[in-house]
Amino acid sequence: MTACRVCGGKIAAPAYETPAPALTSIMTLLNIPTRVYVCDGCGHAQCDEIPDIETFYDTGYRISLSSEGHDQIFAVKPDGTVIFRTDHQAEIARNLLDLPQGARLLDYGAAKADTLRKIIAARPDIEPHVFDVSTDYASAWNGWIAPDAQAAYEVPETWNGRFDAAMSHFVIEHVADPVGFIRGIHKLLKPRGTLLLSMPDVSANPGDMTVADHVNHFSEASLRRALAAGGFEVSMIDVTSFPGAFFAVAVRSETPARPEQDAILVRQAVERGLEICDFWRTSAANLEKRAATFRGRKVAIYGAGFYGGWIFSRIGNDVELTAFLDQNPGLQNTEHFGYPVSAPTAIAEDAEALFIGLNPLKARAAIASMPYLHRPGLELLWLEA
Repeated sequence: MTACRVCGGKIAAPAYETPAPALTSIMTLLNIPTRVYVCDGCGHAQCDEIPDIETFYDTGYRISLSSEGHDQIFAVKPDGTVIFRTDHQAEIARNLLDLPQGARLLDYGAAKADTLRKIIAARPDIEPHVFDVSTDYASAWNGWIAPDAQAAYEVPETWNGRFDAAMSHFVIEHVADPVGFIRGIHKLLKPRGTLLLSMPDVSANPGDMTVADHVNHFSEASLRRALAAGGFEVSMIDVTSFPGAFFAVAVRSETPARPEQDAILVRQAVERGLEICDFWRTSAANLEKRAATFRGRKVAIYGAGFYGGWIFSRIGNDVELTAFLDQNPGLQNTEHFGYPVSAPTAIAEDAEALFIGLNPLKARAAIASMPYLHRPGLELLWLEA
């Protein structure tokens, strides 16, 4: 029996459980099982906390510090132009926040604050502030954010009621008390101040359900419930600008909100959560069988992101892995779990199988555009098979 982190309801048993190792969002393996619980009351899904979570984020969760120019590919245009995630995220934030001249903007859980930096480059009139639960990122802030506009571990009391807006990108899925997290931002905003939250949409990106350090998997229903409980009125929830993610805009309320919910949204969220759990249960069993088929034989994994890493966590001890394949030039010629990352065109000639580590909602369309992977003697193995 566990309690829902959003509504407090009791959840009797996990909807999905698989043995160790568990894979984190920074591609590290933890010797713990993965368990997912789905709340019937509000449509929230959640996982167990990882061990020593505070230390993990203080000293272990070093996002993009190994490379100054590190970024993820968001999309590739038909003409081959690459759109990087941070550029797209910053553009969405500017449009949704629509800040007045000279606004004070707080990046809460900022890490290197790359999104904020790009916003400031386009809007130098904005006064930037940053907060994070680690001091690892101070060197990335220095030189463009004033020292008294930086905070780590604890937010100064002098910041209460200070900000016109706050944004927090892909942070709330990590925190053990999401409603408390939202309330913490509430007190930092001016009356009617604006909050922009982004987080994975597990319905559109099912892999998020198995990320060990993503202890919250929001649905629209549970996100609305959490924002109301945290003292905000929802203005909009954007699910189209960044496929696979929610971008929620909410306004600080001065009166407590009633925790009313749309019963249809809750039911749909519960059904989708259970469906995703069933998918991963089936996929894990299927991978185990296919790994046995190719035991000791040469294979490759397409995708050096989370999906590819999850496949590796399930089959890495059984097969002879030649390489990870990835289109991101920033990942090519690096290593992933000690194996080389190569361009898809460089797949080993003697590889007998290619495990496809992409979002299953998009995987087949992506691989269809690469004729060199459809060669005789190379078996394509899908998560959804």
